[in-house]
Amino acid sequence: MAGNLAKIQHIVVVMLENRSFDNMLGFLYADKGNVPPINLPALDRPSFDGLLPPPNSDVFWNPSNPGFFSTPGTAADKLFASSGTTGTVPFTVPNPDPNELFANFNFQIFGTQTPAENQQPTMLGFLVDYLIATGNDLNTAQRIMQSYSPSQVPVLSQLATSYAVCDRWFGSVPAQTWPNRGFVHTGTARGQVTNASPFAYNTETIYEVLQKTGHSWGIYKDTVLPSLTKLQYPRLGLFPLHFHQFAQFQMDARNGTLPSYSYVEPSFAIEPNDQHSPHNITAGERFLAEVWTAVSTGAHWAQTLLVITYDEHGGCYDHVPPPWGAMIPDTASYPGAQGFRFNRFGVRVPAVVISPLIEAGTVFRSPTGVSFDHTSILATLRDWLAIPESAMLPSQRIKAAPTLEFLITRDQPRDTLPEVAPLASPVALLAVANLPATPVNDLQLSMITAVESLRQLRELEPQEVEHLRQRVPTVAAMTQYFKEAGMTNL
Repeated sequence: MAGNLAKIQHIVVVMLENRSFDNMLGFLYADKGNVPPINLPALDRPSFDGLLPPPNSDVFWNPSNPGFFSTPGTAADKLFASSGTTGTVPFTVPNPDPNELFANFNFQIFGTQTPAENQQPTMLGFLVDYLIATGNDLNTAQRIMQSYSPSQVPVLSQLATSYAVCDRWFGSVPAQTWPNRGFVHTGTARGQVTNASPFAYNTETIYEVLQKTGHSWGIYKDTVLPSLTKLQYPRLGLFPLHFHQFAQFQMDARNGTLPSYSYVEPSFAIEPNDQHSPHNITAGERFLAEVWTAVSTGAHWAQTLLVITYDEHGGCYDHVPPPWGAMIPDTASYPGAQGFRFNRFGVRVPAVVISPLIEAGTVFRSPTGVSFDHTSILATLRDWLAIPESAMLPSQRIKAAPTLEFLITRDQPRDTLPEVAPLASPVALLAVANLPATPVNDLQLSMITAVESLRQLRELEPQEVEHLRQRVPTVAAMTQYFKEAGMTNL
């Protein structure tokens, strides 16, 4: 361990679900003309790449007419990005859940499901793609262009302005949850662009690296259902003592007994607080507030680095084109499923880095020219713990990734904590009626499919997955399925 990372004793990562940067933090500095206090690396003109309200919003738009893409020369019926989600339940926008398959993401980014190599992203396809999910209901579909205002997400927003936020952190792959979470756990999706099955993701994880190099680690979950990480990587079942409930995280943070690396999972189904559309955003805010309180009032707060990010954008609008030139992680990824070469990133996602050793108001981008993605967490762990190359995960993406060390600029930790504004009224949490009767989303289906695959010791065929969706159609049925399978409190 060397440099500024030597000041850190604990790294905590929280990964939430399916939100773009613009959707959650696009208007973070809009009241200041998108001029933040600090840029790292420093810029001649301080800049935050967010959204702006009218009359400066004319560049942040999507067409609402499908003919714009199918008929050359068709003028766009423009709908502009706006601050503040609306509708019957503004804390659940977008509702219904947007499309999140690889082909949908391509259309959102390029306006076509089959982009050419090095084709320039336009970021104009979100609204038309969402029209499909809403049954061509433009009154509903237009909400894909709405972003949460800072007052609607006060915890995330105030932590972002009180510490550091990255406005160039991209999803590792333009695909679903499991491929992107694969990059934070292993540095690769092993060529997958769908949630697939545990057998498709069977590879060494960062947790096994930490185990063999003698470093402590723990995975904490805020649910009675199995850890999503363990479902994706069943080999981690060999380490049952490293999996804990969220209450244990709070206790360990308070007592200064957190492991070196902690990975914290929200609830993805029962009383969900993962912020997956259309789960209530306020529940996720409360979860982040609990994580923040546990860490910031804990015994080792001054030596803790907390990272909050999201796995992928989930179909939510973002205006910044994800770059080509991503480092291909391994041979399984070139090409991977559906011919994808893993040489471009996914859409931007929020990433907030918190430590009393970081100056307030920091907006950061890569100091190396290589974009931040989820593998930057692994690269930071590697350098922080001085893990030798011979023991580290072999992903080429990790080797190229910038680390978070340059954010630690203070010699001494700040001795005051920011005041986080009160959360929305509890009424906001009650706004979604009959949630257990809602259909399972793709992530929840992947969790059910993982259990069924492991029970049968084989990867399920697509028709079997669809049959499983019909057999376990709702969140309530999912809960019962896990109980019957003996898969609760694991």
